[in-house]
Amino acid sequence: MDKNKVAHASKHESLNPKILSLDATDFRIVAEDAPVMLWLTNADGKVVFTNLKWKRFISGSSGQAPLASDAWVEALHPDDFEPCMKTFNDAFIEHASFQMEYRLRRADGQYRYVLDTGEPYLNKDGKFAGFIGSSSDVTDRKNHEDQLRLSQLELTQHNKEMQFINELNSYLQVCLSLDETHPIIEHYAKKIFADYSGVLYLFDETHSVVETAARWGHDECLSQTVISPDDCWGLRQGKVHVVDGADDVIVCNHIHGSCIDGYVCAPVIAQGEMIGVLTVTLGNADIVDDAGKLRTSKESRTRLIAMAADNLAMALVSLKLREALRNRSVRDPLTKLFNRRYLEETLARELSNGKRSGQHLGYIMIDIDHFKNYNDTHGHDAGDFVLVEIAELLRSKLRSGDIACRFGGEELVLIMPGASKEIAAIRAESMREAIEQHEFVYQGNNLNGVTVSLGVAEYPRDGDTSMVLMKAADTALYRAKDGGRNQVALA
Repeated sequence: MDKNKVAHASKHESLNPKILSLDATDFRIVAEDAPVMLWLTNADGKVVFTNLKWKRFISGSSGQAPLASDAWVEALHPDDFEPCMKTFNDAFIEHASFQMEYRLRRADGQYRYVLDTGEPYLNKDGKFAGFIGSSSDVTDRKNHEDQLRLSQLELTQHNKEMQFINELNSYLQVCLSLDETHPIIEHYAKKIFADYSGVLYLFDETHSVVETAARWGHDECLSQTVISPDDCWGLRQGKVHVVDGADDVIVCNHIHGSCIDGYVCAPVIAQGEMIGVLTVTLGNADIVDDAGKLRTSKESRTRLIAMAADNLAMALVSLKLREALRNRSVRDPLTKLFNRRYLEETLARELSNGKRSGQHLGYIMIDIDHFKNYNDTHGHDAGDFVLVEIAELLRSKLRSGDIACRFGGEELVLIMPGASKEIAAIRAESMREAIEQHEFVYQGNNLNGVTVSLGVAEYPRDGDTSMVLMKAADTALYRAKDGGRNQVALA
């Protein structure tokens, strides 16, 4: 061809190229109306013949007008020019058959995938005379193959995502509290929704606000940590809300700025209970990005987000139910403090830990002074109110790791791992003062004079078993009561 004249050497004629001993006129008669695109070059690589089907592909219309010898070069896709020229020139140097696939611009301006097959031929004198070849439009086949490949990649990715969802579910099934699930959800969300940003919002206990439980990615549009249920169209409607891009007008109020490629809000609902919403960005709509990495379609990603929300809903609702049942079994229904059964189990465990680590353990027993009088004077509801108020005061004074229990009736217990008797005594006095100074107002009436007596003991100084330690604290408590009540006594 004129732009890329190819070299040839007679020494390569020993390669025995296929001999096509046919007159040029005869060839044209046979080839002109062939149902495939045919072409012929001379020994210098110049295209000397293209049939009618080839001309129509390049120029359209009737295809009767002759084409320039470099017409196919002009129609080549720029990205395919160099590899095509190398294959073509190498074939002329070697006088060897070749096959190559490239994109060629059709008469309508559309690039089509073409498969070229070329065979060397000899003239009547047995000399290398050029190449005869055929070109086939393989775009439909290639698109089908690409679609199959992408389907396989999407299936592989879907299987991987489902594996992560199943792994997440297996961990959620053995979590003991909702708080324990948050870092686990965040860890697996980064795998399930790799390269995308997202937030899992869950309702608080009052069901009035929706708080961030897990967050991943760096998209600024999802920067709010606490939202109102009215801020999200997904929560309002109780169904998946999809925003396709920055131009969408129905955007949730909890979105800052704009999510350029859109986002999905999928409510987390199970057994009729809405517990939150999963919000994830969509990313661009390309199936494969410039780096060749698979990006699933927005439709596939939306289905994945909805599926993840459904799985989270089932797991978290189940966990809430298990947590509620567990709380019923270990907590006092009135004060919400742990019950005596939990106290005995925990004390035995903490004493065992203390023996291994050599750590102190403070034990405080608390009794409400003259509690029977409150019940007799103001009624049992007033007595229950006093118990609940004192339980709240105790909770406000707890350190991390401290355990507050209702031992029975008006008796309460505090277990303080790591606390010596002296530290436990200081804490006990602080609690006594807080209760003495607290105003107990029940149904508009001030219940004056609510006080407590406290007995303090320490492991191992006052006992190395649960029974001995409890007995020591109980004895100290009765000494405080005998001493005039509203005081702390040490074992």
